[in-house]
Amino acid sequence: MAKRRTQVGTQATRAHWLEAQRRLEERADIEDPDPNLARDGILPGKWIGAPWDRMPPNCPVEVLGHNGTVTYCRSATGQLHAVERWDMHILTSLFAPKINYLYWGWPAMKKVGTNEDGEPIYKIDRVERDKAMICLVSEGKRRGLFDPEKRVRGRGGWMVDSGAFIWNSGEFLWSVDDRGKLITARPAEHDGYLYLRSPDIDRPWETAIAREESPALSILEDLRTWNWDRPYLDPVLFLGWIACAFMGGALDWRPIVFTTGGAGVGKSTLHSLTQAILGDSLIALVDTTAAGIYQHVKQDSLPVTVDELEAKRGSSKATSIIELARLASSGGKMARGGANHEGTTFQARSSFMFSAILPPPMGVQDKTRMATLNLKRLDKAHGREPVVRDTDGRMILRQIMDGWQEFRTRLLPDWKQTLHKAGFDARAMDTYGTLLAAAELLVGPEALEALGLEISDQERLAEIIRAATEAERAEQTEKWQECLEHLLAATIDAHRSGDRLTVGGVLLEYERGASLELQYARERLALAGLGLRKAGEIGIGPFLAVPAKHPALFKIFQETDFFEGGWWLALKQAPEHIVLRGLEQRYHTIKINRTAKHCLLVDLGAYDAAMPKAED
Repeated sequence: MAKRRTQVGTQATRAHWLEAQRRLEERADIEDPDPNLARDGILPGKWIGAPWDRMPPNCPVEVLGHNGTVTYCRSATGQLHAVERWDMHILTSLFAPKINYLYWGWPAMKKVGTNEDGEPIYKIDRVERDKAMICLVSEGKRRGLFDPEKRVRGRGGWMVDSGAFIWNSGEFLWSVDDRGKLITARPAEHDGYLYLRSPDIDRPWETAIAREESPALSILEDLRTWNWDRPYLDPVLFLGWIACAFMGGALDWRPIVFTTGGAGVGKSTLHSLTQAILGDSLIALVDTTAAGIYQHVKQDSLPVTVDELEAKRGSSKATSIIELARLASSGGKMARGGANHEGTTFQARSSFMFSAILPPPMGVQDKTRMATLNLKRLDKAHGREPVVRDTDGRMILRQIMDGWQEFRTRLLPDWKQTLHKAGFDARAMDTYGTLLAAAELLVGPEALEALGLEISDQERLAEIIRAATEAERAEQTEKWQECLEHLLAATIDAHRSGDRLTVGGVLLEYERGASLELQYARERLALAGLGLRKAGEIGIGPFLAVPAKHPALFKIFQETDFFEGGWWLALKQAPEHIVLRGLEQRYHTIKINRTAKHCLLVDLGAYDAAMPKAED
């Protein structure tokens, strides 16, 4: 086994000492003096504006705003509360553990005796609950409308308006200052966003991690022991996803990784490795639903893994999970109906990782947002059990925090430029560029060069990436092409010599000048609701004429995404030299079964020229 690279010696000792010191400071006693005593010279219930014209001074509960009858508050423990019904339990939840402040702010006094001069002595007996409620609700109205979907951030990685990276571990917000020093603050309202306080997850390593000390180098070596289809690329992409998992909501684009392969190839072991690295910062699931995921995630940007997301006939569960991951890639919102006809929205900003023997059916909009990594059966003679230390994920997180600006301003733009040279579209550049840039941030260019990715030669690197992903990207056909391919493969309700005819077959025989003449071809295609124009003065030709409406076309597309005339809109998305539109009316008017139809013209010659060449 390769020697583990990690921070050792005085640097590691210093990191452990700093962490121990920080945790001791966190245990400082909570100050909440006797409610009967004056606070900063102010007697109980005697603050300016009491009991409800303004908030009492230094109140541990922050009122954020309102929406209808709901008042949003940040409790003394830093958690968000949406309060509609007020009672003593709610007030206690808001102010605990500083309950004495609640009694001091809105006291109900009780006479407990007299002093030596015969004057009555009063002590606080209970809370004037209604006065406290009126004060908090009034403050919510003064603060204005509050939308928790736009302004609330939970645990995970985020980017502030200045471009800096911030990590919310639950108990603290963590960032790195200009001198490379780790700084902390309690979750609160910062730069217009409310960061929630929640159960603590992994915290960043206390000291900076040099690249040669990074555990990511050993993790990459462990990942290479799996039998990947592309051993020089797939382990790098997977390592990049681990980094993206920590970045979460700070990323403009969160790529999805889907590992596939038969039984016994190590998919579940990969999930175990990922869980060991990410620790409490990961939401690891097996049998779940989309609703179950967003109920777990809420306002967090923590990564989500789903093992065994298999294709199951008649089940839409996997499809809805893929849809949620697709929305999370760009941070899109999902809206769902709720009780009392009140809708709810959910905005996921998590990085997703899936695995399956046979993935569920996916559209091109899903495939372009993910890197599919195929695994082959392991060679047991070369396998080894990965070793992960509980500090590995924290060190990687610290690397991300220290290198965030380099990632944003240099690495990611450089990789996108390389992928542009490789002929990738914008979505593929976002997906692969983010993964590769994140991996380089952790292990550096030398480690990637050692795997065969020639970082120093951008032209050569572009060629390597292009060749490695060619088959995967070939499956990511655009909707117009998918529509046209379905149409060409459609059977025509006619027979010849016992054979069923297809649209593409009829066109091919006509173009080859075989047994089908123009009129005969037109008659056969008319049975499918289509027309045919021979090659002439426009384009290359011949031209398949496709109307917007026809009963036969409704039947052909009824079980597809292009039903009810959707084929017309899909074909209009094709390049204008392939699907012709906007010509003179006489070119678009085609007779189909004696009826003149306005049609889109598919230039079959231009289409053939644009498609990949195949050997006969």
